[in-house]
Order: sequence, then structure tokens, then C-alpha cells
Amino acid sequence: MSQVGLMLYTVREDCARDFEGTLRAVAEMGYEGVEVFSLHDHEPQAIAAVLAELGLPVVARHARLEAIEDDMDGLAAEAQVLGWNRLVLSFIDPDTVGDPALPGRLADAARAAEAHGLTFGFHNHWAEVVPGDAGAPFVDRLDPAIFLEVDLGWVWWAGEDPVALVERHAGRVPLVHVKDFRTRGERTFCPVGDGAIDWGTVVPAAVAAGAEWLLAEQDQSDGPPLDAARRSLAALRAVAA
Repeated sequence: MSQVGLMLYTVREDCARDFEGTLRAVAEMGYEGVEVFSLHDHEPQAIAAVLAELGLPVVARHARLEAIEDDMDGLAAEAQVLGWNRLVLSFIDPDTVGDPALPGRLADAARAAEAHGLTFGFHNHWAEVVPGDAGAPFVDRLDPAIFLEVDLGWVWWAGEDPVALVERHAGRVPLVHVKDFRTRGERTFCPVGDGAIDWGTVVPAAVAAGAEWLLAEQDQSDGPPLDAARRSLAALRAVAA
């Protein structure tokens, strides 16, 4: 059965103000794990102690390609302390999707991660899931050694079918982001279940494709981000049961 976690980018401003207090709030809501993208100037040992007390594992770590290429040793050292082993490329510039050198750079990053005992994954946005000049979408052309963290919301927003994508890559999608939009074509982010995506169909398909973690994420919130995270958790529990 898949577990439900929170991508901490959702509550980044809260984390920047009070990282420990935010982690406690997330755990008290009932989230089973978190995905990190920054430690907000805290030492890994201090955060590891809080997470251990809360019983809140770090599911994965997001990083930019430059950090992965230039500081793999530092990321691996953090992984040892915080206990994560999935390193995810967080973002690529949409204008670089057609760069013929990019797949090779990502394959190199995957090998470097493996040499440090880590597994390397790719997190999509919109440009990487639509057919391009090469025909197949960028995510379909990645080295098979790279796992996919499919952002189901961005797939839908791009006009593609998230169910078809996870089915096409079944067994290679241990993590998914569950992100909702009120409509296509506009960046109208909202809590999971408040938007236009049929999560009752999409989430079971992701689980069937092998998703171990359903990670709620909301890029922007109209109100308090922690309230949005709470709404998303309730909605996810309803469709993932």
C-alpha cells in the first residue's frame, strides 16, 4: 500500500521561519513522510534528531543539476545523516529539453549517485511530458537507470494523460507528486481534491504502477500553506484507501 507524504516546498515559508515547528505540524497532521529540497541553513544532525523523534522519514531529496554535478559528496554525506537514498533532479529549464547533451548529463548523474549508494530520479514539469522534436516526450527518452518521480498534476496541466504515462512506465515510478489545478492552461494551484483532476482514477493508477509514496505538493497557496497541506492529506487518504 502506498504511503502519503508531503513535499516540503509546499510549506517552504513556514520551514524558513520555523523548520522544527513546521515538521512537528506536518507530523501531527498525519503525514507519513516528507520530501526535502533545502535544510534552511540547519545542520543535518539537528534535523535528523527532530525527524527521528517524530518518526517522520525523509522519502527523497530534491536538488538542481548543478548541485548534483558539483557537490555529490556533500549530498551523499547529508543522505547518510538524514537517511534518504533517493536523489531527485528537481527542475530543468524548459528551454533545455531539446538539448542533445542533457540525457547524457543525467545518465552521468545517475552513475555518480549509484557510486555513492544513492538512486537518481527525474521530476517532471510540463515541457518534459509532451512530444517534442524527437517525437517521444523527454521522460520517455531518459536512461532506464533513472527512476521517474512523476508529477501527476503537471502531466495533466500539459494536456497529457497521467494515467497513460504511469502505466507506460510501470515499475519505474516509486514516487509521484500529487498536485491539483483548478483548470488547464492557468497556474491556479489548489489543495488536492479542490481542483479539476480526477484523483479517484489517477491515484489508483499510480499505485498500480508501483508508486510507493504519494507526495502532496502545492506550489502556491491562497491561504496558510499548512491548511492547504491538511486539505490535501484528507483528500489523498480518501482516494488512496
